[in-house]
Amino acid sequence: MGANNRRFTMRQLMELDACTRCGECLKACETYGRLGTDLTAPAGKLKQFRAILMGEGRGIFFSRLFQKAPAEAEMQDFAKGVYSCTLCSRCAEVCPAKIDLLGLWFSMRNDLADRGVHPQNLNTARDAIVATRNVVNWPNAERASWVDYMMQAPEDLYQRETAEVLYYVGCMSSFSPAIQNIPQAFVQVLEKAGVDFTILGEKEWCCGFPLKAAGMRDLAEELIAHNIEMVRKVGAKTVIFNCPSCYNTWIKEYTPRMPDVEMLHSSQFIARLIKDGRLRPKTLEMTVTYHDPCDLGRNSGVYRAPREVIASVPGLTLKEPPATAERAHCCGGGGDLEIVDAGLARDVSLASYYALLKSGAEAIVTGCPQCTRMFRTSAQKSDNKVEVLDLTELILKSIE
Repeated sequence: MGANNRRFTMRQLMELDACTRCGECLKACETYGRLGTDLTAPAGKLKQFRAILMGEGRGIFFSRLFQKAPAEAEMQDFAKGVYSCTLCSRCAEVCPAKIDLLGLWFSMRNDLADRGVHPQNLNTARDAIVATRNVVNWPNAERASWVDYMMQAPEDLYQRETAEVLYYVGCMSSFSPAIQNIPQAFVQVLEKAGVDFTILGEKEWCCGFPLKAAGMRDLAEELIAHNIEMVRKVGAKTVIFNCPSCYNTWIKEYTPRMPDVEMLHSSQFIARLIKDGRLRPKTLEMTVTYHDPCDLGRNSGVYRAPREVIASVPGLTLKEPPATAERAHCCGGGGDLEIVDAGLARDVSLASYYALLKSGAEAIVTGCPQCTRMFRTSAQKSDNKVEVLDLTELILKSIE
């Protein structure tokens, strides 16, 4: 199918002309820093896509003179550049023209998927989600199998018919052995705080983010409708997430359809439990640095809650890394990059891991299972190995 302008707002078409080619985005881009090619440069992608639209004679802001339709090879090269991106928004953060680059990257991916020139690996992920309701292509009946490995799980395996709080676990935490200790830690934290909560088990479906990042947002509609139905069925007033990508997706795609349900990242919920006196952290003598996940920090604006949780632990010293908060590096695991180019994702992760080590802390703490998994892998490849913890694991350490 050819591209169509419904994928782009009037503002986005104007923003393609707003780039001043100042080069600030090149300094910030994680993948451009590894590859150094024009098609991975944010400003380069804007220029190339504008040229494509001009060649097709589309858009009121583009000249219809000297039209030249893009060749298939040109579109494939452009698509490779667009998808060699973690959607981390570092480029948008430094853009002096305040262009909504993240919104443009999503729209470009929608356009490329419509054309059928997206990376073919994404079709495998798409088919997995459609068939099994999760991105890792495991039977969804095993979605809560991480509970089976807990020493003292309740008889109901945390799956209750009704609850005030729904803990949405997410695909990666549910199925990846490397980070299944994160949901195991979080349910223990919730139990110790006396929270009335449930998980959905196999009734939980993928949030839709992998499809949205692939440019296949329309296919996520069934997933969204199902998950909303499950929230209503259990009667939850609050949904909590460890995964920032799930959290960000629910905030943007689900909240407009159920504004009466509160959405909170685990760091925000834990900070509330501590403030309310339902969790009382004990002394933990450690020096840690905190990594801001892209979808929690830049893309959702949550910076304070994780640091409030860390500050609540007596004896804990926080050393911020050189690049932190709005300027934090990316773990390499976002934007479907691992599916498209696993090697590039690992290179980004390793570079960010070394940047975090500059803080001099003895442990890296983050608020994202994907970041935790990526940095644990990087630590294994590094001569300088430090402990990598999710915030939920840190809190469990401090209250046990």
